[in-house]
Parts: sequence; structure tokens; C-alpha cells
Amino acid sequence: MEQYYRDFGNWLREQFPFKVQKISINAGFTCPNRDGRVG
Repeated sequence: MEQYYRDFGNWLREQFPFKVQKISINAGFTCPNRDGRVG
């Protein structure tokens, strides 16, 4: 079945001819919606 959207994994495979891994970083931020004011 054909996808109606391009997900990040497929986009990475199209852009780079080698395996790309996602890494997590700690930038010291908290969740931007932690207090419930947005969304």
C-alpha cells in the first residue's frame, strides 16, 4: 500500500546512501507544554 505522507525514516533513506541513526540529546529543557497552557 502506498503511503500518503513521507515519514522521517523514509526521508533519511532517500537523502543518505548509508545508515543514519537518530540520537537523543539533553539540552536542559523541560516539556514546552508541561503546564498545559498550549494545545
